[in-house]
Amino acid sequence: MKLETIHQAILNSMSETVYVIDRDMKIKYANPAAESLTGFNSGDALGKYCHDVFCERSDYCLDKCPPKRAMIQGVPILHREAETRNRSGELRQTQISISPLYEEQICVGAVIVIKDISDLKEAEEKIKHQNQFLSSVIDALPHPFYVIDAATYQVKLANYAAYRGDLPAGTTCFSLSHKRSDPCRGDDHPCPFTKVIDTGLPVTMEHRHHDGNGVISDVEVHGFPIFDDKGRVVQVIEYCIDISDRKRAVEEREQLIKELQSALREVRMLSGLLPICSSCKRIKNEQGAWSNLEMYISDHSGAQFTHGICPDCAQRLYPDYYKKGSNE
Repeated sequence: MKLETIHQAILNSMSETVYVIDRDMKIKYANPAAESLTGFNSGDALGKYCHDVFCERSDYCLDKCPPKRAMIQGVPILHREAETRNRSGELRQTQISISPLYEEQICVGAVIVIKDISDLKEAEEKIKHQNQFLSSVIDALPHPFYVIDAATYQVKLANYAAYRGDLPAGTTCFSLSHKRSDPCRGDDHPCPFTKVIDTGLPVTMEHRHHDGNGVISDVEVHGFPIFDDKGRVVQVIEYCIDISDRKRAVEEREQLIKELQSALREVRMLSGLLPICSSCKRIKNEQGAWSNLEMYISDHSGAQFTHGICPDCAQRLYPDYYKKGSNE
């Protein structure tokens, strides 16, 4: 098979549009794929100026035309994004590469390869909008949210609740949440990030974090692994909920329970049948000894006694003083 035949077969099988133009900007060749992009078949395109087939003539053509520049400078122009207009006037997003064409070391024209990337650009735009939407959702979360690189501890994404502003490159989770220069270690402060890496499973752990002002808070960290296609953990998601108020409420409740239990024990110590002398009113304690009423109650409760005299006893014991006081 002749080399020329091979070249022709290659050009005919290409999905990219291929044009060859001369130094006068006239089209000398167009492969079959050109028609699907521009709407001009080979017969219609041959002999026409390139701006009549896949672009519009403008002042840009005079001094900034990429094919002209490639032919003048003798340097290829690769992967340049541009808009290509088809025969019906529709604009397509394209990527164009231009190479000068030589015969006997003389530039006689240029080869123009045009790739339709409209679908790709549309997909990129959708992904961009999706990313913006997801960023808005994540920033709206009221609690800190991070994505951490498994190998370097570097925070790849942080929402507004985690860091207000542009996160400095190279920021690690331990520098952001703990204001320290090395990862968390030790049984007294186990690291949720390390737990996710070691187990490959989601974890929920209580931890202590510093906020932007250096205030330490108790948080509940929810960690989730992100795997690559080989099943390795490559990133970790952490979502942190401040539980300081909840822990404080629990501690206050536990303290109240202790106080109530203590009061209940004291009440129980004074409950039941107490052996008391009907004459002197002394009480028989647990050891069998008799003690006065005030001492027994003081020993078995928090009560303290002050001594005075009631009106009846005052009248009985001190009738003269009582009558004098009454008259006055």
